[in-house]
Amino acid sequence: MNQILHPVKDAASRLGISVWTLRRKAYQGDIDSIKIGVKLLIPEDEIERLIREGMRPRRST
Repeated sequence: MNQILHPVKDAASRLGISVWTLRRKAYQGDIDSIKIGVKLLIPEDEIERLIREGMRPRRST
């Protein structure tokens, strides 16, 4: 399955948060992300989840 990946800048804009907030949440594990080289990418389904859930952080079980 191909996954659409978005640069942090685009994902942050869609979510209405700053790039640095998104990066911090990704590095803390609250937001799923993929790091390729120096680029941090956010999967489309993760952006949709965050919008659907109103940006509530994911909780570990």
